[in-house]
Amino acid sequence: MRNEDSQEARERIINASIQLFSQKGFDATTTGEIASMAGVTKGLIYYYFTSKEEILNFLVDSLMKDATTIAMDFVHTGIVQMIRDGKLDIETDRLRFIDGGAVRDFFRKVMNYYERALDFVLEKRAVIRILMLESLKDSKHHNDLFRFMELTGDGEDNPVFKTIYEADRDFTYSGDMSVFKFFFSIIPLINFAAHYEEYKAISSMSDSELKDSFIRSFKIIFASLISGSEILLRNDKTREI
Repeated sequence: MRNEDSQEARERIINASIQLFSQKGFDATTTGEIASMAGVTKGLIYYYFTSKEEILNFLVDSLMKDATTIAMDFVHTGIVQMIRDGKLDIETDRLRFIDGGAVRDFFRKVMNYYERALDFVLEKRAVIRILMLESLKDSKHHNDLFRFMELTGDGEDNPVFKTIYEADRDFTYSGDMSVFKFFFSIIPLINFAAHYEEYKAISSMSDSELKDSFIRSFKIIFASLISGSEILLRNDKTREI
């Protein structure tokens, strides 16, 4: 088999797995069904993957690798560079900017990053739908969705934290910040991607209208963290109203 033919067959196996896992669920999908949809033999599947579980592991690892790349691009251009330019100083509970112009510049970079992240999760929405389905079942993959928390940890194995910390040693992930990033930043993106097709059909909104509405909602949430020339990461003075 030529290299290009081999690669094309592998891609068909991966795409068929995504379609079947997202529609039927991981457990209900058989290797034979994957082979039939991909137009290959079961033997060829086992040539590339030892099991359908390895296919799912590959999908999750690829998703996390791409998500980390997008996050790291923002970290370098939106945080580390601003620290080096003297426009941003990180404190334990806030991001302190040199002036309002620096805040606006950072806000713009955050929105560009979130729009890129939105395009990414929409492109990968079938895989994300698989993770959502598995998270609701008592299966060995029910925690795969929470691998996104790897981007919010303060360990050496998290390149996002490590890169920012090396640029400013005051940086830390408080419990509040980790909860906010996961449940108010990452999970909304995941939910939006997983339910995108259904919501679009029910709302009768176009792709551009739906995406623009989602971005505007995030803009409102993020803008609420800005206070003057600071962005609050934690506010112990918050009280119930």
